[in-house]
Amino acid sequence: MLDCYDFIIVGAGTSGSVLANRLSEDPSRSVLLVEAGPRPRGLWVNMPAGVSKLIFPGPYNWGFHTEPEPELAGRRIYAPRGRGLGGSSLINGMAFFRAQPQDYEDWKALGVQGWGWSDLLPLFRKIERRDEGTSTQRGRSGELHITDPLYVHESTRDFMHAAQGMGVRANADFNEEGADGVGLIQFNIDKGERHSADKAFLYPAMRTRPNLTVLTDAQVARVLLDEQRTATGIEVRPTGAPLRQIRCRREVILCAGAFGSPQLLLNSGVGPEDALREAGVPVRHALRGVGHNLQDHMYIHHTFACDDAASLNAQFRGARSILRGVQYLLTKQGPLTTGASQACAFVRSSQAVSRPDLQICFRPVSWVFTPAGSMEIGKNPELTVSVCNLRPDSRGQVKLAGHDPFEAPRIHANYLRAPRDQAVAISSVRTVRKIFEQAPLAQRVRAELAPGQAAQSDEQILDYVRQTAQSMHHWAGTCKMGTDEESVVDSELRVHGIRHLRVADCSILPRIVSANTNAISFVVGEKASTFIS
Repeated sequence: MLDCYDFIIVGAGTSGSVLANRLSEDPSRSVLLVEAGPRPRGLWVNMPAGVSKLIFPGPYNWGFHTEPEPELAGRRIYAPRGRGLGGSSLINGMAFFRAQPQDYEDWKALGVQGWGWSDLLPLFRKIERRDEGTSTQRGRSGELHITDPLYVHESTRDFMHAAQGMGVRANADFNEEGADGVGLIQFNIDKGERHSADKAFLYPAMRTRPNLTVLTDAQVARVLLDEQRTATGIEVRPTGAPLRQIRCRREVILCAGAFGSPQLLLNSGVGPEDALREAGVPVRHALRGVGHNLQDHMYIHHTFACDDAASLNAQFRGARSILRGVQYLLTKQGPLTTGASQACAFVRSSQAVSRPDLQICFRPVSWVFTPAGSMEIGKNPELTVSVCNLRPDSRGQVKLAGHDPFEAPRIHANYLRAPRDQAVAISSVRTVRKIFEQAPLAQRVRAELAPGQAAQSDEQILDYVRQTAQSMHHWAGTCKMGTDEESVVDSELRVHGIRHLRVADCSILPRIVSANTNAISFVVGEKASTFIS
């Protein structure tokens, strides 16, 4: 392996895989892609329902937790992040949403040029391979397969009809008509198998381009900076080997995610002076926004007892689960081809909101978490639905745990710190209940198990949220793009005050988008490639 490359990309997740593909298209460039985890293999990384296994700590999952959350009863919230080629697209629910066009127009209003809806739509189309439908708004020849669910349960359709019964419009394509209304979720799934970023963008390039080198099982400690504040390479520790330095002739690009990218900057001495001194890291360049502006979608879960036919629980237990597994292995059909949810509704929390700020995801199945940290399907017929506030006001922070660059970062999500987020949480629970009171779903439901009928007042509902809410795992914003004093990168993703260093992943989002964040992660990688000549 060479000791010097034109470009070094740190992190082979969603954005990093796209960027490695695009930069290596030019054979005159030498590109090194460094990933802390391994190349994924096995049944669970291919089967869409394998998300129920991959979401827990393991070889492909960092398994982070937040620090105790003051507004969530002091609980540490689980924060899984992908570890391996494909990154979090390797372990996520595969839902593909472009989000709401206004999200990107709001970025423009913040002074971020070149990231409006009209700027990004061609990039969404470029990466997509969408075989269904005839819309010219969807991409047809991209690398990433986007498909409708191969399997839709009857109660999923009941959920959609119930939402329409309370006035929510039907939406046949959230990625064409915007994230508004109720409909089926589209997934990056190809012929019944997960189509993660590594499969779509990385492996094809690895097979045919000798100028692309991929180094796995190698964790980067820091970016090397010279006295002129220019990135000159990285310091990395391959598994079982000592630290080594790899030099870069042109640029280093951080694609390590909303936790990893700010951690690397901080480890390199780039960040808030007080945070660096607290961690015992010498200050190389004071940049106070690094690690700030952390955002996530907080999930509130509901469980309903239902009739036998409305739930898949029995299909995933005992001998029937074996039959479903055999069905998948032989045909790539059936319920195991589904991602984390089958359908969702984007609705408003109140009449004062101009566009949807709630996302409600439905599943014809329930589960319980065991003391050993695994997940088991519920024993009784049940349905689950989860709701999140799409545009939270609360902001958190990522900090170093100390001067050891390989120690997990300290994550402060600060859920519900903003009063408005508490009001939206209460409204979201009431909105879910209204949907489940509508026919035909109401005829399926026997009882609300959680939050349960005991939670009626605002205070009781909020207490339930504090005791049970979790992360939707859409972390963003910690190296935000912009021009204000809290910004870390400019509109071309260059780190303020540092030459030849960029960040390209969801950490650069100034505000979190109003939907799942994996689709915009692909586009961030695509957009980054257009800035690099």
